[in-house]
Amino acid sequence: MISEADWKHFKQVKADALDKCCQQVLDEVRKGIDNPELSNHEKYLYLYKLMENSDKRIANTFDYNARSKAMLQLALMKSDGLLEVKQISDFSDELQSFINSHD
Repeated sequence: MISEADWKHFKQVKADALDKCCQQVLDEVRKGIDNPELSNHEKYLYLYKLMENSDKRIANTFDYNARSKAMLQLALMKSDGLLEVKQISDFSDELQSFINSHD
């Protein structure tokens, strides 16, 4: 389990990472909608699959709100490219080592 200081920082990092993840999904939505080579049906199918996959990704990474799950969530956020170096550097040395070992 992580320390109280890491937990407090984690809550903000988690909120920021969720926002970044949603922005990535919305960018992909725009890409699909704006693709002139796709028919409306193909756009619909693209968006349906994108949202289905994105929902699973978001649920796996962000649905837990427990200190015991924070390390796993941070590893998932790191592997998805959702964490900034500065965010990681504000965690304890032990937690930084754990996060950075999961690329």
